[in-house]
Amino acid sequence: MFLSLVLEQDKVLPLSASGPDLTRYLTVCGILLLAILALAFGFKKLVGGAVRARASSRSLQVVDLLPLGGKQRLAVVRCYDRTFALGLGEKEVALVAEIDPVHAESKKPAEPSKADKHAFLHALSKARERWNGGGVRA
Repeated sequence: MFLSLVLEQDKVLPLSASGPDLTRYLTVCGILLLAILALAFGFKKLVGGAVRARASSRSLQVVDLLPLGGKQRLAVVRCYDRTFALGLGEKEVALVAEIDPVHAESKKPAEPSKADKHAFLHALSKARERWNGGGVRA
């Protein structure tokens, strides 16, 4: 038995010759990591584009969002051809009103008349005089 242990001692190779090749191990790990990243990027491009296209064709759109303070907001939402004003709270959603399509699709605000413009400029010049202490400065 002692003789067999002595013979096995001669067969043992140094650690550096029998150990794993660390360079090969790191190379294989790097290649696998790059392959996983490439697959993830391809999957994101393939699936992400389809999800974005499907979301854009939905019939529910948030037209405008107005914060009211705290966690409360007023949202104008369009669903197909109808428009709604919704009150959004921290934990609830309430229908405020259904907006008439004529009001929802208003073209642009009415232009003030010349008399309104003149009255505004007159009031503005009076306010400037009071602000500047009675004299008009440029």
